[in-house]
Amino acid sequence: MEFSVLIGGEAGLGAFSMELELTDILSRLNYYFFATKNYMSRVRGGHNFHMIRIADHSVHALTGGSWDMIVALDEETEIRHRVHLYDKGLYLSPTLIGEVAREAREEFHDVTVSNTILVGVILAIIDVDTERLAAVTESNKLKYLRRGFKYAGQWEMAGIFPIPSKAGCHYIFDGNKAIALGSLLGGCQFMAGYPMTPATSIMHYFATAAMSLPAHFEQAEDEISAINMALGASYAGVRSMVATAGGGFALMQEAVSLAGMTETPIVIVVGQRPGPATGLPTRTEQGDLNLVLYAGHGEFPRIVFAPGTIGEAIDVTRKSFELADRYQIPVFVLTDQYFADSVQLMEEDLPVSVPAREYGIFDRAYQRYALMETGISPLTFPGLFDAMVRVDSDEHDESGTITEDLDLRIRMVDKRLGKMTLLKKDAIPPTFYGDSEAGTILISWGSNRLIVEEAVDKLVAERIEASALHFGQVYPLSNDMIAPYQLESKTIICVENNGGAQFACLLKKEFGLHATHNILKYNGECFTVEEIYSRVKLLLSPEVEE
Repeated sequence: MEFSVLIGGEAGLGAFSMELELTDILSRLNYYFFATKNYMSRVRGGHNFHMIRIADHSVHALTGGSWDMIVALDEETEIRHRVHLYDKGLYLSPTLIGEVAREAREEFHDVTVSNTILVGVILAIIDVDTERLAAVTESNKLKYLRRGFKYAGQWEMAGIFPIPSKAGCHYIFDGNKAIALGSLLGGCQFMAGYPMTPATSIMHYFATAAMSLPAHFEQAEDEISAINMALGASYAGVRSMVATAGGGFALMQEAVSLAGMTETPIVIVVGQRPGPATGLPTRTEQGDLNLVLYAGHGEFPRIVFAPGTIGEAIDVTRKSFELADRYQIPVFVLTDQYFADSVQLMEEDLPVSVPAREYGIFDRAYQRYALMETGISPLTFPGLFDAMVRVDSDEHDESGTITEDLDLRIRMVDKRLGKMTLLKKDAIPPTFYGDSEAGTILISWGSNRLIVEEAVDKLVAERIEASALHFGQVYPLSNDMIAPYQLESKTIICVENNGGAQFACLLKKEFGLHATHNILKYNGECFTVEEIYSRVKLLLSPEVEE
């Protein structure tokens, strides 16, 4: 049982406020829901629309297809979206909404409360109990919501799509909030950044938390300053991170090489959006995988995560700080606008502890870049002990002093690159979903995970064999990660939000594994369940016309 609603209007009319208010109330009332948005890079004007799926079961993606209800705050919404309304769907026209706004101004002397009234209409349509609503809502807001219930009754809409609330104990997250929480749980105490969509709210969440925690956020004048500040903080002894988008990360690449040479731990979050250049600054894409894989001059190891669920985002971000410390490398967390801005429930338990950080005890004989059998030099920080901590961006000897000894250069490069063997042993395996005997497997990475898994359910319901394999770690890859799935004998379909099949190409490079088909989307919008289902069905049964 589901109800899907689209709220559309130009920026400044309150569509985003309606989404926030509706999802907050749904969460308080223990409803399952998923919400995401499509917005333009304007403070006012343009066409934005917000999509909310409410259900009696756990949902984490857009189904696609048609809408049960459209709330049109302007004429543009009617032109663009009314054609996608179900035949028996509900439609609130700009004219009708204008009447609500006029009455709100006359009765409440505040036209802005009309959006809260419209939220009340939606709650009435899904048959929310008014007593439960009163128990979770501030009294000053409740009167506006109740006016919405009254309108729904007058318009004969009340209770048309009854959805029971069944969610148990849960937390409400968007992707960026999950990453910010994961960083704090990973022991991050310093974050620097320059605001850039879609990473900006990570900075907001972190900065807000830092007001009551032993952590600090610094808004730098640009991305170059931000990453160098973070490297300085890491050198000084605190776990540090930056967050940016592809264009901002392009400016950070020299500092990434600095981290590689000085073996300074750092976590870098890159929120992907369409490029090149400014591209579509508020839309989604997975086009920066190659950028992150090969960023920085010279050769040095790195790890790249791409979480696909809220729980996974918290876990891998938390783990990123441990791995950055352990191997003294940059660790990347790749996300995208769709995942960053999508709001959903998490029913898993949250981690409650921050791992303790261990410090070795070193004397004046300390050598920062000692050539150890493990390939991992001892790491400490200035002022902790008697050790002299010397680092240099030039090639250096074991003490950190500049060298042009070419034989030593080889040993230092081998030491740094030798960490790759250890990184592969620590790699997080992909997540398998479905029947291991299915002849077709859909491979995804990052934010497409739950969309693909729901599409697999829909295919299986029609007796079409399919399974899914999601990579939350996209680099480095090891044969152990794919060995259990016998991919060589299956029809492989790679699903990616880019035009170059970047992960499919990486699988080919690392394993010699060829994707049978690629399903690609790069118009700035996320996949829907229906879209993947239809395209897979067509690939597997080309004789069937869609």
